[in-house]
Amino acid sequence: MQHVPTLLVLSHSTGGYYFGTLLTGVARELAARGGKAVVMQTLDVGQHSDRITEPTTFTLPVAWDRADAALSVTSAVDPTYLRRLREAGMPVVVASDHAGGLAVPTAMPDNHGGTSAAVRHLLAHGHRRVGFVGNLSQQDARERYAAFRETLVAAGLQVDPALVFDSTDNAETGGAEVADRILAAPVRPTGLMVATDRCAVGLVGRLAAAGVTVPDDIAVAAYDNIEGAPYASPPLTTVDQPFDEVGALASSLALAQASGAHVPAVPHVAPGRFVVRGSCGCAATAGPPVADRSQTARRLVRMLSTGNRTRDAGLTAAVEKLVAEVETLAEAPLTAYEIEGLTRSVRAVAPRPAAVRSLARVLVEHLAATTPQGAGSSVSATLRNLQAEAFLARASAVERKLAEQFGLDAGLLGAVGSDPRDLSWLAGTHISGGVLALWDDERHESLTVVGSHDPAGALGDLVGTTTTVTQFPPPSLVATSDPADRTMCFVVPVRTRDKAWGLLAVVAEIDTDSAQETFHHWAALLASALDQSDLQRKVHTSERRYALAAKAANDGLWEVELAGDTVHLSDRCRDLLGQPQDPAGVEAFTALAHPEDRDALHDAVSTAMSLRGAPVELEYRVRQGDGSYRWVLTRFLGEGPDDGPVERLVGSLADIHTRKELEEQLRQGALYDPVTGLPNRRLFLDRLSLAVARRTRRPDAGFAVLFLDLDGFKLVNDSLGHLVGDDLLCEVARRLTVELREVDTAARFGGDEFAILLSDPAPEEVLVIAERIQERVAAPILLGDHEVSVSASIGITTSELEYVDAEDVLRDSDTAMYHAKGTERGTASVFDPEMHTAASGRLRLHSDLRAALVERQFVVHYQPIVALDGSALAHFEALVRWEHPSRGLLGPGAFLPDMVDSSTIVELGRWLIDEVCRQVAAWRSEYAGAVTVSVNLSHREFWAPDLVQTVTRALAEHEVPAESLVLEITETVIMRDEGAALRVMEELHATGVRLHIDDFGTGHSSLSALRALPVDALKIDGSFVRELTETDRTADLVEVILYMGRVLGLEVIAEQVETLAQAERLTTMGCANAQGWLYAKALPAAEAGALLGSPLALAAQLEPKDVDDPVRTP
Repeated sequence: MQHVPTLLVLSHSTGGYYFGTLLTGVARELAARGGKAVVMQTLDVGQHSDRITEPTTFTLPVAWDRADAALSVTSAVDPTYLRRLREAGMPVVVASDHAGGLAVPTAMPDNHGGTSAAVRHLLAHGHRRVGFVGNLSQQDARERYAAFRETLVAAGLQVDPALVFDSTDNAETGGAEVADRILAAPVRPTGLMVATDRCAVGLVGRLAAAGVTVPDDIAVAAYDNIEGAPYASPPLTTVDQPFDEVGALASSLALAQASGAHVPAVPHVAPGRFVVRGSCGCAATAGPPVADRSQTARRLVRMLSTGNRTRDAGLTAAVEKLVAEVETLAEAPLTAYEIEGLTRSVRAVAPRPAAVRSLARVLVEHLAATTPQGAGSSVSATLRNLQAEAFLARASAVERKLAEQFGLDAGLLGAVGSDPRDLSWLAGTHISGGVLALWDDERHESLTVVGSHDPAGALGDLVGTTTTVTQFPPPSLVATSDPADRTMCFVVPVRTRDKAWGLLAVVAEIDTDSAQETFHHWAALLASALDQSDLQRKVHTSERRYALAAKAANDGLWEVELAGDTVHLSDRCRDLLGQPQDPAGVEAFTALAHPEDRDALHDAVSTAMSLRGAPVELEYRVRQGDGSYRWVLTRFLGEGPDDGPVERLVGSLADIHTRKELEEQLRQGALYDPVTGLPNRRLFLDRLSLAVARRTRRPDAGFAVLFLDLDGFKLVNDSLGHLVGDDLLCEVARRLTVELREVDTAARFGGDEFAILLSDPAPEEVLVIAERIQERVAAPILLGDHEVSVSASIGITTSELEYVDAEDVLRDSDTAMYHAKGTERGTASVFDPEMHTAASGRLRLHSDLRAALVERQFVVHYQPIVALDGSALAHFEALVRWEHPSRGLLGPGAFLPDMVDSSTIVELGRWLIDEVCRQVAAWRSEYAGAVTVSVNLSHREFWAPDLVQTVTRALAEHEVPAESLVLEITETVIMRDEGAALRVMEELHATGVRLHIDDFGTGHSSLSALRALPVDALKIDGSFVRELTETDRTADLVEVILYMGRVLGLEVIAEQVETLAQAERLTTMGCANAQGWLYAKALPAAEAGALLGSPLALAAQLEPKDVDDPVRTP
């Protein structure tokens, strides 16, 4: 009989993206060699594989007599265990770790090459403050950090220790924890290399929640290319490291040694590739590097191969044919027939949903890299539809696993009268075979098989047989696994912290989707059930021992004598029931139960009375002395003569109230918003999906979605605090609930966003309902001592557009809401397809603006501010223009409105201040007179925490005196928070720069506030100047502003002066300074500099400008 090579795999985890994918590669290599695997999970009790930093204390020599070679994954075991394996004659290979000084071959991912490529890419984006994030106790993370350091040094940069963040783990929780540290840091990195994608997802999510945008504020590159990387927000730029290749490489090295081949004890590296997406600052559609058909086909063959030559026969040809078919179909839109054919082709080579997901992603990336932009969109859409179906299949599989887990939990912990040793609780699960063996000795060398799960009848009669730990699991169980089907034999220790029971071996398919330690969890439950079973056995042995055990468990004991209708309670039981004395009979005892639980309690009592000796258990609520209810767990059984009826009931009572409360909190937290109590996005989306499906089945069943954004909430939240903000959200939620019917749903999505689902609304009533809701929301709200008001901008979508996906409904309602907000805050808009086009245009503009900042496409023009008495010109206002690569020179109206609400306006402002200081320094080197330039500050620039540092740094770098720089601030910015604004302005004024109030007269500042502010001048808004010679009331207002300036000792500058009549009237009123097209438009720096020292006011009187030019923007 031909020898079947067997590989012992030692691993912390048996599934998830990393471990599951690596095991898939192991399975493929074993299938190619006709081998089998025994996967030994070495995780300690209470540990999670994401947080393992050091080798475990695992010592059991499981399967040593059965295995031909051993593979240790990461730090599954310590060097001592590996040394024992070598001394026993077993070839050893380590994957993704070093052997702690032991000379053995290692299989490693391309940590150095991949990380170096990612860091160089960040540097190419212009980043110099580049940091690193990762759990440095893990070997791969340490190697990636070493590559990070080498790459920075090679680029001439020093590693800043303040920008190296050692995370608690390499999963999402570790990334979120590092994000909190970055947010609190005085200096933040502009770019980050993150050791793993999961860590990056947690990091980016927490940064986004705090208002820090990736990649605008911090660019991110990561490592792993997990399945969710392309769908992260933004999509993750990452290193694609096929961990199945690491597993296959490690397996081949181990089996080669087992066959007698010499394998060098050096690191053997599985190559990776760098994938560019949006998180680094590139366009989200940048995609992977260009690949040809053969490269893509090889990737797909590796991905789809089972390793079994017979099964894989024809796979290469089928894959190459599929890639060619995709490329051909990309040349034109698909017909329905072609879509059906492509679907058949995909499913023919990838019958599993997981394979479909991966295959579709690779093919979409291939099209992006090999076809012109926009080509192949219908093919990509078809592939994404197949991918979506596969994701739905995974979701269904997850639901089945949850149901399976629930049933298994109930079978282990909730079943009455069954023995967990017999493995009957595995019935109905995905496990194809299982064996439980318990220790015979304290040295843990000998085991006895006490249970088996053998639905196919392939294991033989194992129960009662003995074996050694070195020969476990039984060969008949290992033989039922098939690596070509991705099934392996997994072994987990069954133990609690206090007792080791034995080993559980199961044959199951490798799980690459879930990182939950399923078998580890099962073993923990089994150990608990065995503990419980052992405890019950001891209870039946001795009442005294039972009473002591119950006391130790803090349980109450009770007994009911049926003949005398008497009830006896222990002291602890009385405490749990809130009763000072024993109840007067069974009816009084059961009457303590909650009315909704009494029927179940009566049924349980009836069961115990009819099945003598059969344990019964029930969770129910009992009334306390104060009238409240508390959750308890009772376990009891009936006792009596063998030939007679039950005479008494004996039981225990345990307090489970805290657990039940936590379960309810978990349920609420998963589906409801913790602040308002409204359904959250997940629950809303579920209900919307039902409405969409209902509409598909019944065309007369309509729905509408109203997407609300509160206008003014941020001001309340920032000025009065988050607690008041939460109170405001709760009041808005209450008003929405009052306004809706029971069949409608109001939900909070987070922040100040709400959504409403209207069921079967009359189409003509939707806008009426929206207006009614707006009126209700806009009514003043009294919060403590403050009366506040907000309005709601609403976007509306209805079922008339025949949606098939709930996410599309939300997307369009969100688009409509932004359309309403952009038109006029506090209004409502109904979605139409043109809005989607407009939104896409805005996204393109935002991308172009980010590129413009990186590529320095912005220029500064300067408009003179003249002295009306004819003095020499010495003052300009700096105005930004955009030299667009294809649209030419654009004025601020073409781009500033799309920047004001994003961090790009702050970045543009920093550049503008620096550029103005540079230009002033250049003019000062050529012109002996004074030069002053005014710079406008937007709302976000003024409140940026580094504004003062930006100003002082630019002045110092270019050696420009502070009095040469003027900062213009609007009234609206200041009045958002007068106290905070005063502090910022005083700090700015202390540097020596001058401060002007821009657009004066259009805001709502008070005279007392104006008197207290450290300002040097007021700028009269152009709307007053335009009407100066036409309306007496306007002229009077201008005179008041001029008088106010004189009283307060402030200069006054008139804006947008376009006629001699306006200039003469301003001179008569005593206005000293003006700017506008009458004197000059905004000019390039060279032309503006030529005007320094000239009397422009006099020149304008002699040669007035043509004011009929339709372009009046400065």
